[in-house]
Amino acid sequence: MKIALFLSLIWLPGVALGQMQRTATAQAFGVSVNTATVNQKTPSAVAPAEGGMVQNDAGEVSIPALVTVQNVYAVASGWSDDGYSDAVSTTSLGSVNILNGLITANGVVAIATTTAEGSDAYGSSLANLVVNGVAVSAPEPNSRVNLPGVGYVVLNEQISTGSGITVNMIHVVLQRTGLLGTQTLGDIIVGSASSSVN
Repeated sequence: MKIALFLSLIWLPGVALGQMQRTATAQAFGVSVNTATVNQKTPSAVAPAEGGMVQNDAGEVSIPALVTVQNVYAVASGWSDDGYSDAVSTTSLGSVNILNGLITANGVVAIATTTAEGSDAYGSSLANLVVNGVAVSAPEPNSRVNLPGVGYVVLNEQISTGSGITVNMIHVVLQRTGLLGTQTLGDIIVGSASSSVN
């Protein structure tokens, strides 16, 4: 009897852990600008904590001298249950113009998908991308291109975590080099999607 009681105390926490509900989260946004004078993220969509889908869109987003995009759609969905959970977020943009033509594209799609089995960025793409006058076709994940006098850009940025993934299709890091070395002044992100299941 004592052995049976002891075994039940050992196994109960494991059973409880196996039945714990997973939490699915997802977020997507079209444009984010973070500098000393601008802090803006739009349009954005965040999946409800209780599960479901949210979408948001904008015909045009323009932040003078920094970025202008058109036809932006952001969608985030997450579903949680005891046995299976998934999260998916998507952002799509039409024309993109960053830093007065330094970076342009005619189509940007960011997709982040997470299930209990893992995460991926399948379906993410950049169309007609030009960086500093050079056409860039299908950049590999986390491709970095230096932008003299500006900083650098990471294309098809994919940041994996233990529970999910964040995809930033165009991530410009603004920097200035002076007597004190290189200082980061802010960043511009165009086309972002993230998902996770905990």
